Amino acid sequence: MSFDISPLLEKAVAGGRLTPDEGLRILESHDLIAIGQAANAVARRLHPEPYRTYNIDRNINYTNACTAVCDFCAFYRTPKHAEVYVLPRDVLLQKIAETVEQGGEQILMQGGLHPTLPLEWYEELLRDIKSHYPNVNIHGFSPPEIHHFTKISKRPLKEVLERLKAAGLGSLPGGGGEILVDRVRAAITRGKVMTDDWLNVHRVWHQLGGRSSGTMMFGHVETLASGSSISTGFGSCRTKREDSRRSLVGRSSPRTPRCHTFPPRERLST
Repeated sequence: MSFDISPLLEKAVAGGRLTPDEGLRILESHDLIAIGQAANAVARRLHPEPYRTYNIDRNINYTNACTAVCDFCAFYRTPKHAEVYVLPRDVLLQKIAETVEQGGEQILMQGGLHPTLPLEWYEELLRDIKSHYPNVNIHGFSPPEIHHFTKISKRPLKEVLERLKAAGLGSLPGGGGEILVDRVRAAITRGKVMTDDWLNVHRVWHQLGGRSSGTMMFGHVETLASGSSISTGFGSCRTKREDSRRSLVGRSSPRTPRCHTFPPRERLST
């Protein structure tokens, strides 16, 4: 079935908020050219200057030990696996040095859910990095990691984030977002944070004045309905189109305007 999505695209270009149902209609149209043109119009409205910016950074995975099991992840190793590692501090600092030499100003630092590293270890790591490279932004620790830290340390989320921020954490990545629908998350991962707790990490971080990003991984067991619900508002809604609670996490929201990027990533089969 085909239908005219131009009124919806015009609404978005003008700055209107699309509902999940409107987003679903756009996805179901498969009109990539029209959607792309509308997206470009929004980008030019928000950023009329004749250039685009980028930053030079580096992904550093400080450990591959992980207590969660994600069907799509080839990176993690169980804690007792022969290939498990925690990067020695000098190796990690050398990776940052190489980044700075190339003009880098940021590192994306994430890892698995390590079963024994205490919160103090992460605080010391952040302080070491900032003492050597005070001008490098540490974009670090995904919401699943932060939630895991609260379990390991048995400390409240706000305290954990306050301590990490004080130690040098600059901004929060949106890793582990996948699709923020519990039905989907339960189908592709075990032992990993669910939707409400993932969102709450961002909420509390924003309340502390922090900035973050949100990611979406698509192309697995999600439906178009669940995909259409992803926007950067960090709210939630009920819907009959998807069989669980869905989250609005892709558009900026008056309540949480501090999510500054939203990179979608397709899962590639190997």
